[in-house]
Amino acid sequence: MPKFAVLFRDELAVGVTRVDAPDAATAEAMVMEEHPGAKVHAVDGATVTEENRVRMLGAWLRQQGQ
Repeated sequence: MPKFAVLFRDELAVGVTRVDAPDAATAEAMVMEEHPGAKVHAVDGATVTEENRVRMLGAWLRQQGQ
């Protein structure tokens, strides 16, 4: 099963979590179960590394207007 990195933000948290899911939509739904009402965005897990995860999260938040 593919790994996805899901960027998320809600009123309590902002972060990146890794999810094993068959597709991006399922990965996003899984994160939304833990963070109801969150904004989420799934990407291929291989594209998010320890070195770039903060940069990627920041870029996504800027795109969201945060």
